[in-house]
Amino acid sequence: MNMRVYRLSAITLAMSACLSTHAWSGDATVDTKDVELLRKELGELNNRYEAQSAALQALAQRLQQLESSGQGQARPMHAVNKKMVVADTDTTSGTSNERASASDANEPVIKEAPASRSAEAVYREQNALFNKTFTLEAGVSYSHTDRRQLTLEGFLALDAIFLGNINLDRIQSDITQFDLTGRYGVTDRLQFDLNLPFLYRASTYESGGAAGGSASTLSERDISNAGLGDVSAGAYYRIFPETPTTPDVVWNVRVKAPTGKDPYGIKLRTDPGNSNLVVPDDLPTGNGVWTLSSGLTFVKTIDPAILFANVSYAHNFTRKFDDISGQPNTRTSGEIDLGDAYQLGGGLAFALNERMSMSMSYAHRFTQKSRIKADGQSWTSVVGSDSSAGSLNFGVTYAMTDHLSMVANVGVGVTPDAPDVTVGMKFPYNF
Repeated sequence: MNMRVYRLSAITLAMSACLSTHAWSGDATVDTKDVELLRKELGELNNRYEAQSAALQALAQRLQQLESSGQGQARPMHAVNKKMVVADTDTTSGTSNERASASDANEPVIKEAPASRSAEAVYREQNALFNKTFTLEAGVSYSHTDRRQLTLEGFLALDAIFLGNINLDRIQSDITQFDLTGRYGVTDRLQFDLNLPFLYRASTYESGGAAGGSASTLSERDISNAGLGDVSAGAYYRIFPETPTTPDVVWNVRVKAPTGKDPYGIKLRTDPGNSNLVVPDDLPTGNGVWTLSSGLTFVKTIDPAILFANVSYAHNFTRKFDDISGQPNTRTSGEIDLGDAYQLGGGLAFALNERMSMSMSYAHRFTQKSRIKADGQSWTSVVGSDSSAGSLNFGVTYAMTDHLSMVANVGVGVTPDAPDVTVGMKFPYNF
């Protein structure tokens, strides 16, 4: 660049010397004013060229500083054109060359955009966000279940008349859960988390038969309880990172400890005013056994959509309890073997903009029958303990700031074993 400046300066001096010599020779055809005007134009062109060369050099140094500092965290796709076309003495040609040089100098550096905040929130919710930082998440969820059970005790006479007792029971259950979760990404492939739940449960039991056994007269009892739930810890490992043709594959392992109140040994008592109404003394906040679960999660980005799917298996370990009987004034020790569970799920999310995304998903959980074994007896299956729970979920994620996000979710049960409705909200903060 400096050599070109020196070369143009030498040419200018040579031309000036020739013009001066020619003018000094006294040639009558050359006008002194024209020579001075031409020398002035050459000087202006030389100054303009030096200014443009200095501007290009400054832009090149600035670009080198940005790339070395990693401010963009991306790869430059187009470099600035540093080649300068020497302006011709013709006015039209010089103007076009100057425009081309200015266009090259002002050409923006196109960089690969980082993942949006909305996409990061989706990855954090469905999979794991391996960003080597600590995330603290506070959440609250509410679920409501309403069950009605019709009990017939008698026989059908003349194929049309039922003779006996008809009883209609109703149980309404509300569970409010507060969660505090911490996540830490050790590497770009490994992440750990710890979840501390706190539950508040309230149930209403209704049954007909009050006031002398009248089926039309109902009686009800309200039971509530609050306490720590089952604490769990998990690890996520990215087996295969996402490529243009394959999804992101993450393997997860989770352990849940029986820190909550177990449901075994809670006594069931008959209401004094209605022999059909039986209510428990207390409500559990955990399942009472150790649980080990493992699964795979698949996430694929197809701009602007994000597809995800998961499959998992949970095994409940057999545990012995000092009392497993629900009869008052009776204490029976024994073992409990909760049924294992399988879960399948999948859905998609749309990134609406830089900070907001919406998701739709479906999850189905199959639970096998549980078994119970009193001391000195054989294993017995618990009738009605197996379940098939499916729920349809709708969620919204919004990145409030660069560190704080909001995740809202609404779930609707599509099978009788699933909660009727679930509403939740989480606030993950990324340090």
